[in-house]
Amino acid sequence: MADEGSARPHAAVTRRTALLRGGAVAAGLGTAALGGAAAASGISSGDGAVIDVRDHGATGDGATDDTAALQAALDAVGTRGGIVLLPPGVYVTRRLILRSRVHLRGAGGDSSVLRLRAGANSAILESEGFERLTGTRSDAGISLFSVRDLTLDGNKGQNPEGGYGLRIYGYGYELTEVIAHNCRNDGIVSEWGPTAALPAPSHQMEARLSAVRSHGNDGHGVNFQGPHDSMFLNCVTFENAGVGFRIAGDAMGTQMVNCHGWGIRQDVSFDLAATSVGCVNCYADLNGGVGVRISRNDCRWIGGYILGYNQSHPNPEIGVQFLPGTQPEEPSGCLVESKIVNCGTAAVDFGADRGRSSVRVSLSQPGALAEDGRRIPGTGRGWIGKPAPTTEVEITQGLGDPEKNLVVRPAFDLRAQATPDRPTDGNVRLFAREAGGRTQLCALFPNGTVQVMASEP
Repeated sequence: MADEGSARPHAAVTRRTALLRGGAVAAGLGTAALGGAAAASGISSGDGAVIDVRDHGATGDGATDDTAALQAALDAVGTRGGIVLLPPGVYVTRRLILRSRVHLRGAGGDSSVLRLRAGANSAILESEGFERLTGTRSDAGISLFSVRDLTLDGNKGQNPEGGYGLRIYGYGYELTEVIAHNCRNDGIVSEWGPTAALPAPSHQMEARLSAVRSHGNDGHGVNFQGPHDSMFLNCVTFENAGVGFRIAGDAMGTQMVNCHGWGIRQDVSFDLAATSVGCVNCYADLNGGVGVRISRNDCRWIGGYILGYNQSHPNPEIGVQFLPGTQPEEPSGCLVESKIVNCGTAAVDFGADRGRSSVRVSLSQPGALAEDGRRIPGTGRGWIGKPAPTTEVEITQGLGDPEKNLVVRPAFDLRAQATPDRPTDGNVRLFAREAGGRTQLCALFPNGTVQVMASEP
């Protein structure tokens, strides 16, 4: 006779119960670990619901249209919030709608794939209300959601009229280890409005993108137009037909660290088209086109590396390029400190520089090579265009060669004033004064002696 404990019905331990107890492994990941990761990153998972898409009929066999099953799983957590698990497989789908507080989890990179169904011509994942909100600069949109550990395959060969990997209008979200590729349009699109009062609950507006890769798309790799003050870490874009990283619109204050844009098809690796964008230790690798394009005020490219192909190319190959912004005084107040190597046309194009910037660049610019291996005259220049008078420049390509170096320090004014206090011993104080209706440049010594160095004629 079975004892009392063995008589308990094992069937009552459902998959969801086991998952919530952390006693089962879904998609190769312990759910307890998933929950811990969510809690550690400050992401709300609502009432703790954990949904496996297979429980709603998704097959992941690469042939069946799983749209209805996938959407049912996403909707199952609804407004409560929770985790939706995407086990290994290729899930063919049309547009799927993401909502606030929903956290979509794959089994990692190429293991869990969402592939756009032939003829869908849509986004694979799209935030609720995207088409209604895009372009409005509204402070609405979804928030407190995340996507991680999966691939978005745009299947562009069978979606000739359009297709995106992910389109978001929202804020306060996280993308981690997401691959977006093979899309007819952009791999990832994000947008939100300007600074505004945030509805509760909110942990601020920033989006956080980590280890995101976007490549082989016919549009931009990442087309990021908000939310502002967002963060990119260890992200890569390559071989896109548009820009690798386009940071524009209301994405002001976005910070990027250790990001890499490269590829023969990308015309621009980094497009800094929002104010106050900062890039630290980022890498622009180009083959024709522009490494870093700056068109707004107060942008920064610090400690980075820009590498050109240095061959004869139909398009100009430029390391850093200043382009006109949306306002007449843009771009200005920017900071560039970088190493630039092998850009066939020029390391820096000052064409639209509006001043008050600082550009410090160390070069290796031997000049572009023709097909026969000879250097092409007039290529590999240190700079083209002319920096604004108030921009401070230090471009060096061998300190002993003044023809290859450009060092410009802005002029400064000493305004006429009363005789200043004496300097301390061992110092001299310069000042300007008016005497007899003429301006004089003077030196004041510690003992009080004033020496007139120059006088207005």
